[in-house]
Amino acid sequence: MESTELNNTLLALMLALKDSDISLSDTEQSDLYQAAEQLSANPKAWEILIAPRLLMTIQANATLNQRFQAAKSQLDNLGDRIPLNLLPNEAELEQAAPKQKPQPTTRAIPQVSASDLRSNEITNMAIRVMTTSNPAETAKKLNGFEQFQQFLSQNLSQNN
Repeated sequence: MESTELNNTLLALMLALKDSDISLSDTEQSDLYQAAEQLSANPKAWEILIAPRLLMTIQANATLNQRFQAAKSQLDNLGDRIPLNLLPNEAELEQAAPKQKPQPTTRAIPQVSASDLRSNEITNMAIRVMTTSNPAETAKKLNGFEQFQQFLSQNLSQNN
């Protein structure tokens, strides 16, 4: 599983969902929930099964797709230099998306440096958000993404 591609796709989706113009149909919310369940159950199926279906869901919503593509482009330009300390922390995530019963299995976060993207922190966050009843509203509650969006904007302006 390509962790940079997985992380960039999931982060781009979270950033796109945070946009105030985004609203999701019941079908789209269900599709996100299913993708989260599949990712939780079998992360190795990302490239073959989960990513293609998730991208189809994103592309079907023009506004979501536009925001997703913009965020994905910025993240791809960063490569594997995503500052995990700028992402929403567990306390903020718990407040925005309290654990529900049953909750999809989260993966252990290994003791690694912040620059090592082999951790499952981003995957766990995306699963939590996508399994809520309204992922777009949940993403909007994650204020930690504000710092991350500022970082992306600054990085983009420095590279141009």
